[in-house]
Amino acid sequence: MSTRTLWSVFTAALALACTRDAPTGDADAPPAAAPSNPPAPERPNPAAPTAEDLRAMTRALADDAMEGRRPGTPGGARTVAYIIDRMTELGLAPAGEDGGWMQAVPMRDVAVDAARTHIETDHGGVRTALEFGTDIVISTFGAAGTHPLDADLVFVGYGITAPQYRWDDYDGVDLDGKIAVVLVGDPPVNDGRFAGDALTYYGRWSYKFEEGLRHGATGVLIVHEAAAASYGWNVIETGWTHARTHVAAPGRPPPDALPVEGWLGTEAAAALAARCGTSLDTWRAAALESASAPSRGRSCGRLRGSFVTTESRLQDVNVIGRLEGARMAEQVVAITAHWDHLGKDADAPPSVDAIFNGAIDNASGIAGMLAVAATLHGRVASGRPLGRSVLFIATTGEEEGLLGSMWFVEKPTVPLDRIAAVVNLDSMNVQGRTRTIQVIGPGHTTIEDTLAEVATAEGRRVVPDEHPASGGYYRSDHFSFARRGVPAIYIRGGADMEAGGVTEGRRIGAGLAQRYHTVDDEFDEAWSFAGTLQDVRTVASLVARIADDPAPPQWKPTSEFADVPR
Repeated sequence: MSTRTLWSVFTAALALACTRDAPTGDADAPPAAAPSNPPAPERPNPAAPTAEDLRAMTRALADDAMEGRRPGTPGGARTVAYIIDRMTELGLAPAGEDGGWMQAVPMRDVAVDAARTHIETDHGGVRTALEFGTDIVISTFGAAGTHPLDADLVFVGYGITAPQYRWDDYDGVDLDGKIAVVLVGDPPVNDGRFAGDALTYYGRWSYKFEEGLRHGATGVLIVHEAAAASYGWNVIETGWTHARTHVAAPGRPPPDALPVEGWLGTEAAAALAARCGTSLDTWRAAALESASAPSRGRSCGRLRGSFVTTESRLQDVNVIGRLEGARMAEQVVAITAHWDHLGKDADAPPSVDAIFNGAIDNASGIAGMLAVAATLHGRVASGRPLGRSVLFIATTGEEEGLLGSMWFVEKPTVPLDRIAAVVNLDSMNVQGRTRTIQVIGPGHTTIEDTLAEVATAEGRRVVPDEHPASGGYYRSDHFSFARRGVPAIYIRGGADMEAGGVTEGRRIGAGLAQRYHTVDDEFDEAWSFAGTLQDVRTVASLVARIADDPAPPQWKPTSEFADVPR
């Protein structure tokens, strides 16, 4: 990496991309100016990537110097500078705003002041305190300030209205001035409704809040259960006891938002149900019955107290590079990977590791995307141009709710109707080679059929999502494109390892699950990156096939996105 180029890009990014303001209650505080876009100097053609290249890039992105890559921080700016420098070295052209590398993404942070937050339940005058971060997390994207709590708690099953599945938890329930308590996930029914073991969007926490708002609730509290959520309470605690972020264009007021949204810990929810003369098991059973079930739609005490939010405006960037095509150059195949992670734990004592390095999630994905860029550029440099252009989008704010990709589809640098397909890379296999490659959320697009042909030619086979209950299709950046009608696929290495088979793959997967969104997601010199390189080659071949095919990918008729207009 050129020190001169890195320094010039870094100073521009650090001065202008890092604009996280001090918290304030002023919702109208203007964001800082958009980051400038440095020019791209000429660089030689890159060699084919190696496992050592992937190792070096992942190590650099997960280094403590990147400070956990939180948007709007110096570490985030260093990350942006590093990615730009690598894209430059790989021979990509800048494809952001104003002919540069970056697309500014305006954001708004909202944080809960735990010291000024007091929450309790009230059952007939008997009040029980709930500890913020342990029993409950709560917030709102509404205007910053003090938010009084005094509302009935009403159990509303799974909090789903799905006419196509003949399911409506809100039928006949009056939520005016009330807080809905809902179960996480989809209803576990086996009658053809929903998607069996696979999570639909109706099971996502974000949907639960959206639907509660549509039904006029004052708030929604989701009952956390690790198996149904696919992650432990620690993930909730990390995400909600620190600032939460949403896209916020300059000059716009805060979005329509629930006055109260949050999660109840399993034990706190069980205690709440018990104080209402029932149990979590009874709630689960009632959630599968009609809306007239005794536990459904009835008050279960009141939530009282108050919480205080502060806010700040910030601006960070997506980084976008382009490899120009030939015959259909105006059309693009996009590859997405998010560069951001969770930053640092400001409350950790000095002797404790406070940096969420995010080595797997998603330093490995950015390294993989850059390696795909090197592979495809090598093909072009050898005299075999691609049919369509390829766009490489390193997104910001994914961990905060797919913010960078959401902003891109709202303000695309390439019209959405010119994007033939999106391939997403998030948390790659940094261990050994595998016999399989997963499609996360299968059955949506014809990209899967092309992938199957590519994998077969490489001696591998495509397998469906090995953890369908986690709802992975709705949890990474490709989903923003899918919601706007762009065929999108999310690919990961499978669990059937060449050395050790599925047993070894599951052992590795269990270890990764324990490190997910913790400070233990750190770079490990023992990783071979043989599997990453294998997947890079598969993805590069897939993207090349899509780029060269005169017919673009299509949604499959059975996909929920088949009729979504762009």
